[in-house]
Amino acid sequence: MVGNVSRRIIAALRNRQFFSLYEVNRAIAEELLKFIHRPFQKMEGNRKTAFEKIDKPCLQPLPATKYEYADWKETKVAFNYHIEYEGFFYSIHYSYINRPCSVRATSKTIEVYIGSERVAAHPRNYNPFKRYTTLEEHMPDEHKAVYGWSTQRFLSWADKTGPNTCKLIQRILESREYPVQSYRACMGIMRLSKSYSAEIMEAASREALDKNACSFKYFNIILKQVVASFQKKQDEKIIHHENVRGSSAYAGGGIHA
Repeated sequence: MVGNVSRRIIAALRNRQFFSLYEVNRAIAEELLKFIHRPFQKMEGNRKTAFEKIDKPCLQPLPATKYEYADWKETKVAFNYHIEYEGFFYSIHYSYINRPCSVRATSKTIEVYIGSERVAAHPRNYNPFKRYTTLEEHMPDEHKAVYGWSTQRFLSWADKTGPNTCKLIQRILESREYPVQSYRACMGIMRLSKSYSAEIMEAASREALDKNACSFKYFNIILKQVVASFQKKQDEKIIHHENVRGSSAYAGGGIHA
């Protein structure tokens, strides 16, 4: 067919000059009409009659809706009964916590499947200032997360660290429509406390509150700045004096009187 089109259509128009795309398309349509009505050499009919007789009766109706690309992702339902897709979070019924699932994402819809069963569907969210989409029917009674995670658990932990940390966690919990939407941030801060002292956590929490930067992302940045500040103060406490031995005094493998 490439050869036929080249000879019967392109070659037929090779010496003609056109001044618009419309003229080119019209000329191609004229030559194409001649081509499909050109009689076969070894059998009766032409391409037009062959289409009407052989192909057309087998054609199926076009789909009722246009094709839409879908991206699939394998993930797991988190402890706060949400799944994550490209930085946004969508709720699933809490009974599916910790279950593996498949996410089907189109430009308009997020669907969640467990096995072959669709267990949740949400309009796709593009709002970077409200990354959680939560349906109330997916939540446990009284908005409590199962498996021990609850608002009170985070507040109890924060209170043991200090009043500033407790106030920061409280503000994070109150920043969402449903407290469960902030559990990931609270858990992230809780994990950081395992690597830093209560004094550092309290100082970082105080600064986060003063700057109204009540999120895990900004707390993590502030925490690193506080750690650097504490380290600088520690370095300044080191006494530098000519009578104090340096590392070179021990280079020989022993101390000499």
